[in-house]
Amino acid sequence: MMHPKTSLTFAVAACAGFGAASLLAGCAEEPPPPPPVVQREEPKYEPPPPPRVPTIAELMAQLDIDPRVSLPEERAPETEAQRVAVLKFFDAFARGNADSLRGMLSAPDQFLLDELVKSDAFAKSTGSITKINVRCSNAGGNDCTLAIIQAADGYQPQLWTYNAAGSVPEFDSVATPPAILDKVQGDDPIAAWFNVLKLELAKANEPDENPEFKQQDFTEKQDTPVESEGAAPSGRPAGAPGRRMPGTPVKPPKPPGFGNK
Repeated sequence: MMHPKTSLTFAVAACAGFGAASLLAGCAEEPPPPPPVVQREEPKYEPPPPPRVPTIAELMAQLDIDPRVSLPEERAPETEAQRVAVLKFFDAFARGNADSLRGMLSAPDQFLLDELVKSDAFAKSTGSITKINVRCSNAGGNDCTLAIIQAADGYQPQLWTYNAAGSVPEFDSVATPPAILDKVQGDDPIAAWFNVLKLELAKANEPDENPEFKQQDFTEKQDTPVESEGAAPSGRPAGAPGRRMPGTPVKPPKPPGFGNK
């Protein structure tokens, strides 16, 4: 006969062995599901916003620009450096400050400015300025600014190309055709200005007229005396079209004036 304690121990061991076997059998048949895959989103890179460009009104107050200089916001350059350069440039005109202006001019325009200063024409021209209307744009790959200077004796237009990328901006005046204000009316006067120059250049490159003169037969003996040396040929008066008299300029010189090259 088995002792009661021995029977109980055997029963417990049997149950434990049965449970372990069942557990092992269960693990072999049904493995636990894999952990869920977490999708990580890469952070989106957002570039910083471009720096804010000061308005023309803010720059005029900050730089103490002469109020006679008028540059509307919608006609102003895009960058702060360009805006500062244009405002300072025309401020020098409004105040008649030749020293400040000279440092912003190209070499040929510096020479012209010195001539105007010596003749006192610069002081007289800038002294009567009442307003400078300015607009800016890009034409032909060049940054341009057009000024219509209003003075006591009327309006003086002048177009400039400029470069504000360096430490000191540089302005270079563009040729001013006659009566240009009548030819640049419209939404884009700067582009119209360059178009007028293109037409003027094409016209200047046209060949000179070659007038035909009436042919005269000199094969027969003439009763008239032989012409002296240096006299005009028969049938053609001295100084006739087609020949330039010695010392006569090819084109009349431009009259001196403020802002003209």
